[in-house]
Amino acid sequence: MTKHSFNSTQPGPPHGTMPRWLEWGMLALLQLSFALLLSWRTVDADLWGHIQYGQDWITSGSLPQTATHTFTTPDHPWINHENLFELTVACGQRWFGGYGLMIGKGLLGLALLNFIAWRLQLRGLSRLAATTSLLPAAAGLAEYWQIRPQLFSFVLFTALLWLFEFSARSPNTLRRLWLAVPLLIVWTNSHGGVLAGICVFIAFVTLHLLQHCLLNRTVSWRPLITGAALCLAAAGTLFVNPYGAALPRWYAVSLSAPRPEVSEWAGLLDGGPAGFIFAALAILTVAGLLLTDRRRDPVETALLLIIAAQPLGHIRHLPFFAIAFGFWMPDHLQAAWQRFRPRSNTTPARIHGIGATLLKFELAALITGMLAAVVIAQGRFGVPRDEYPVDAVEFMHRNHLHGRLVVTFDWAQYALAALAPHTTVSFDGRYDTCYPMQVVDWHFDLLFGPDYRRRYRVPESGPISQQQALDFGNPNLVLLNRQADQPAVRFLQQHADWQLVYQDGLACLFRRRNAGSESNAHDLQPSTTDDMPTGIAEWPAFPDRGGRLAFLHQPSANQISRRSGGDTW
Repeated sequence: MTKHSFNSTQPGPPHGTMPRWLEWGMLALLQLSFALLLSWRTVDADLWGHIQYGQDWITSGSLPQTATHTFTTPDHPWINHENLFELTVACGQRWFGGYGLMIGKGLLGLALLNFIAWRLQLRGLSRLAATTSLLPAAAGLAEYWQIRPQLFSFVLFTALLWLFEFSARSPNTLRRLWLAVPLLIVWTNSHGGVLAGICVFIAFVTLHLLQHCLLNRTVSWRPLITGAALCLAAAGTLFVNPYGAALPRWYAVSLSAPRPEVSEWAGLLDGGPAGFIFAALAILTVAGLLLTDRRRDPVETALLLIIAAQPLGHIRHLPFFAIAFGFWMPDHLQAAWQRFRPRSNTTPARIHGIGATLLKFELAALITGMLAAVVIAQGRFGVPRDEYPVDAVEFMHRNHLHGRLVVTFDWAQYALAALAPHTTVSFDGRYDTCYPMQVVDWHFDLLFGPDYRRRYRVPESGPISQQQALDFGNPNLVLLNRQADQPAVRFLQQHADWQLVYQDGLACLFRRRNAGSESNAHDLQPSTTDDMPTGIAEWPAFPDRGGRLAFLHQPSANQISRRSGGDTW
């Protein structure tokens, strides 16, 4: 069987006369650049929920089978495809706290990039060239390198690409590819990105078999049978999960519908700054493939182009393209550079004397500045009060405003964790993993009103009605974003059944007028201002508890909801 260029390495250019201290200084700058890129995103809107769900599992000792922390559909089946990640971050929160999670996220990213750099060195690049070439890949990862289940997808996708290289070094490539099966099983129980991994795996097997048949000008049935078995096994890993066939069935239903309400599921043209990063990676890819004088392996080239096409439909697939770019393009880009760079017969001048001293000073200053920037980025970890309703939640806690809460989509998982166990929510970021699509549609009906530009609704939800979300489950509180949810804010302000009890420059809180008869329900003094909250609250910004064990509470919110009907006025 003919081996393709995953196996081959070519000697890189000589290191020249660059002093060792200069090389190591530039490597340090590059590593700090990676760290800064991977650190700038701190708290994600779903992080509270991921930790809380994992902590609930640890506390109860069993995997929840129905929706938790919600009053609308507490008996609805919950197909959780991110269990392993949630257990991981729950343990990380208990052992290391929020700062530990933040630092761990950065170290994981550095480990991934340096692993790819090591692979590039085996392909013939120098250490400095390999590390420098990964700056575009690091930029592609940066926007999505958050403490989210996607981290598992990025790491496992990297492992899958390495497995392709490892397998290609053997005369029996297909036999080694069976190692992908346990990898895909772990991935299945960590994040939905496993679907992309399975597709890439099947594409690689198919392309490998096609190349084998074309090169040998014959069809060998044994490799075809083995390849088909590998593809079936890869697809079969979707069934190795706590829910069995319910998980792939949910994928089939969920992926058949668009999600225009969620910005990160948008296409390339709506992807914001990530679109420019994609363009840069795409231009470098095309230039490298056209200008290189190295052999272009048809399997890896075709696979790279397949992966590169995915962000066109969903920009959240950009990191997969960035990782594949890092694996397969730097050696072609270096070959193109070597081919077209100006030639010189003169020997480079050696750096010595005062010139070397000044350069060392400048290099030390740059390293110090970059290190300070990384430390500041890490120090920003916390909950920005101008992004999350920290002040509003503190007001709710002080005034004992608990019960059934309708809350804007991006704040729901913060609210359900911060206000547990006395408050449950109508809908949160778990989307249709534990909510029927009618509940999803009614929630966005309230937020967006009759605006159809960012909507996809199922016929079962009926006509758009902002009232439906306020009726279903009889909520007694509504927490909205004043800027993002203006149709809902206007609707509540004009509603006879709802009273504005809290407002600042970011959030507004409404209470149902007939929600309860206790004295605090009548004596509550509304607090309204247009001033935007400032500052960063210490993670996790809960009003009554903090520290590493902040997510540990008894009993569960779902138990309280079922026992008391959800109203704890």
